[in-house]
Amino acid sequence: MIRPGHIQFTLRAGEQFRHVPAHIDCLAGAGRVVSSLDRGPLDRALSRYGGGARVSGVYHACASLVRFGEQHAHFDDLEEQLGLSRCYRAEIGEPASTSDVVQALRDLDIIESAAVQTFAMTCAESKPGKDADGALARRPHEQVNAPAALAMEPGDERVTTAIVDTGIVVGHPEFQRKCLAGYDTCDIGLGRVDGKYRLVGDSRGHDYNPYDEVGHGCHVGGIIGAQGWMIPRGVAGRALLLAIRVLAAAIGERSTRRVGIGCLPDIDAGMKVAVDLGALVINMSFGTPASSVDQGAPTPHKQVAGYATRKGCVLVAAAGNSGVEEVIYPAALPEVICVASVNERNERSAFSTMGPHVTLSAPGERIVSCGVRGYRINSGTSFAAPFVAAVASLMVARAMRAGRALGGEQVKSVLIKACRPLGRGFSRETGHGLLDAVASLRCLDRALEGRA
Repeated sequence: MIRPGHIQFTLRAGEQFRHVPAHIDCLAGAGRVVSSLDRGPLDRALSRYGGGARVSGVYHACASLVRFGEQHAHFDDLEEQLGLSRCYRAEIGEPASTSDVVQALRDLDIIESAAVQTFAMTCAESKPGKDADGALARRPHEQVNAPAALAMEPGDERVTTAIVDTGIVVGHPEFQRKCLAGYDTCDIGLGRVDGKYRLVGDSRGHDYNPYDEVGHGCHVGGIIGAQGWMIPRGVAGRALLLAIRVLAAAIGERSTRRVGIGCLPDIDAGMKVAVDLGALVINMSFGTPASSVDQGAPTPHKQVAGYATRKGCVLVAAAGNSGVEEVIYPAALPEVICVASVNERNERSAFSTMGPHVTLSAPGERIVSCGVRGYRINSGTSFAAPFVAAVASLMVARAMRAGRALGGEQVKSVLIKACRPLGRGFSRETGHGLLDAVASLRCLDRALEGRA
């Protein structure tokens, strides 16, 4: 889905508008969007084709995070190199002319890339159930050997695992003393999205509270970090959770169930906040099909994924729920560990998206975890990904205790080696096999000892 009237563009290397505030400063009331950029060809293009524009920076500078009014200043060399310092978002006055504005911008020498903004959605599949017995709750955890892994490695509070999602309910009993102060970058206005979804609740970015109005983020968070009162303990053990709300609540035309939906600049900004607040593992249970991305547009999330990887973060994403072979971002990015879903018989879930970028699989059907209130049962690759993110957190903690730092590439390599085969070699349906938490820790130990 595209977002008419809203554009994202990046200036060529060496260019930057130092008077344009970061969007998160605008949300905080510490900056105002600008209507004039260069008093030259860029302004003329926006005025002639788009009826003018309101512009702000997509990203904050790491060195200036929470320095309100200054978050657009002091980008470092890495941020400059990756183009984060010269990436902007614009709302134009005439949404019907969106494609004309994009083309006009692409024709300018000062522009490296320009595209209409697109939306991402949560990767959840079936309708949720409300009640579940203990055996159903334990099954997926035992399927990946999580209880035995936690007996080997309890996790570490120094390992922050970010949930870039619909938020979280910090008052839920399962999240007591488990959550760091989060962040909310979601700002997609009011009304309808693509004529199919009606936004409800907080969707305007006027606060920093990452409160979950969908339940999706809570469900993901419970798999990773639940205390274990009424459901199995979170697979990441002692790791702390950082909730970054980038997706608002929306309701479809013929449904009463809420889903999460967000625009790419908000999501990218939230991912960078997670990295700069110290997250070492990031779970991303949302996706945008490549088929919905404007031809000629940059690859979604490529800039910020590169930034996270260079900062040592492990990126994990849901494969998607289309049930066919297709490319979905961020799962298809080479830096990302892409997770497909299997059922209790270790067969690919009918809804799980396939492709050569699938790394491995984890349980994703009828998963019991936290809801906004109480507990819920949900299915989707959204809930397979956090099993992998949680095991990655255990691996990072184990390496940290040994005085070593693990990056995403190393974690991905170990997970692949430790997979339980689900056939003969790699499969586009289930990747290299089923997640095995114990085997992953043992394989990591051998690597740390130089025996692998």
